[in-house]
Amino acid sequence: MEPGSGLPLERSFAVNGLGLLFPLNSACKPSPRSPPAPLPEHLALSAGGAPGNFVSFTLFATRLHTGTPLLHWPRKMSLLDNAVTSLHLALEDYASPQAARLLSAVRNLHAGLLLLYKEKLRLLSPPGTDDVLVKAKSKFQKGPAGAVISVGVGKKTVDVFQIKERFDALGVQTDWKRFDKVNDLRNEIEHYFTTANRGAIKVAISDTFLIIRDFIHTELGEDPKEVLGDDAWAKLLSVSEVVEKERELCQKALAAIDWESDGLADAVLELRCAQCGSSLLFPLRSTKDTDLQCRSCGEEERFDDYAERAISDFFASENHHSAKDGGDPATITCPFCRADAYIVAENCCVICGESCATECSFCGNSIPVEELNDGRRCGYCEHTLSKDD
Repeated sequence: MEPGSGLPLERSFAVNGLGLLFPLNSACKPSPRSPPAPLPEHLALSAGGAPGNFVSFTLFATRLHTGTPLLHWPRKMSLLDNAVTSLHLALEDYASPQAARLLSAVRNLHAGLLLLYKEKLRLLSPPGTDDVLVKAKSKFQKGPAGAVISVGVGKKTVDVFQIKERFDALGVQTDWKRFDKVNDLRNEIEHYFTTANRGAIKVAISDTFLIIRDFIHTELGEDPKEVLGDDAWAKLLSVSEVVEKERELCQKALAAIDWESDGLADAVLELRCAQCGSSLLFPLRSTKDTDLQCRSCGEEERFDDYAERAISDFFASENHHSAKDGGDPATITCPFCRADAYIVAENCCVICGESCATECSFCGNSIPVEELNDGRRCGYCEHTLSKDD
């Protein structure tokens, strides 16, 4: 639509270093017949931005006049303001029929959570330290009283790993399990999935709602409904209630199955769809070898495929720390079927059901985890006897 038509118009704008808002779209020409534009009906700041940086805006106005600044910010936008705006943008993206907007919804959900966490770190940063807990780097210097203090350096802020470290050190609580699901979905959509599934985004919105509801109340000491606004609160609550009912149905059905393995039973409850990333997986039968169907995208997956993936994902962190600390892995490749689904603590493969001998039939010693095999001898005896042959 052309400027001056009197109809809603969407354009992209930027804030300059003086805090003045100017349009970025050169196609919007000033008209000598048009008066200066009224204040915008809707203004949204993209996640991560702040005055002083060029930040993307979406402005809906009845008329545009590019010759004069449209808005001057009366105050500096806080991290909390930006977090809330990111969540509002995510809801707008999710409501759009355009598939491409779903990708933006995931990015804004993720950004909103990170900004919320950074706001907590900002509040915990001592005065005069340039928000040291928010900054990725810091340095030591003498404070006004001569004491040595740590101050933030540069503009780069903390990443997810640093936020987790600082929250742990400072006793800040949040639901990291739910956050990791949102974080993983964001990474997978960015790097692997060609399209975002609306059902998977719905689950991510629900997880985000539950995180921010508790975090704003417990850690920021605010009323989450007031912070988010009535409209956003109602939308988040509506999506969350639907998803959580569906999730409860899926979880109960999965928990009712005898998986013949405690490790597999726990791993399947944490599994997400290989196609769209949704956690709404429902068993099509009540037996261990059931196929799973995603209630978000409809994708079905066979037992051999999802069981191996479930074990790999569920024990990934434990295996990482074991390798780092020089301990035994929690899972290994099965010597019998070659699937990465052998749980060491259970001494059994969850796919083929085979178990390895843990005591050497020749020397009687225990067989180390790294030497478990489809025979009955330890690695040393097997090597010695093979030489005699």
